Amino acid sequence: MTALLERLKQKQKELKLNSDNKPKSKKEKKANVFSKIEEVKGRKIYHTKIFNDFYTFGISKNEPTKFFISLRGIFNIEDISMFHLFSLREDDEFMGIYYGIRKLDKAFIVKNFNKKETYTLRKCEYIEFKFKKGSVFCYLNGLHILLKKDRVNSPYYNTLLNIILELETELYTFYSKKLSQGGIIPEWIKKRQK
Repeated sequence: MTALLERLKQKQKELKLNSDNKPKSKKEKKANVFSKIEEVKGRKIYHTKIFNDFYTFGISKNEPTKFFISLRGIFNIEDISMFHLFSLREDDEFMGIYYGIRKLDKAFIVKNFNKKETYTLRKCEYIEFKFKKGSVFCYLNGLHILLKKDRVNSPYYNTLLNIILELETELYTFYSKKLSQGGIIPEWIKKRQK
């Protein structure tokens, strides 16, 4: 009987060793949303990787001091990545949301398997969440649709515009700041649309 117990214990140790050596699955591996974090003039600047568009956002139910933003991947829209914007400390201030276009350091190749096409990104549109002590630049490939006049009546254009307007409203409410009438994104689109 003792020999049987010892063999079971030995087998248990072997199984434990094998399970420790297994690589983690994709779901367990936590990917970093930010491609670059830099300090410029005492301000911390976070740059996200390039994503397609928004998946969801809102105030975290478990931690009401966090505002989460989930983004869909550029290559696979089922890959969801998330980051948090935190409530303000006493010496910080939410300055607002800004939109812009930035030239990329290196050209970025995007393959669309549904349409069987490949294209190169040399510049990318971004949303900047600006604070007194830093900023978060969120690069979204889908924003370029908003700048094309021929896409104005498309369902994706209208959906993305409504999502961004809702994001502006919720984020300004979260930081107790007043949002201009009609939002910020329509003004940016008017200036940049071709």
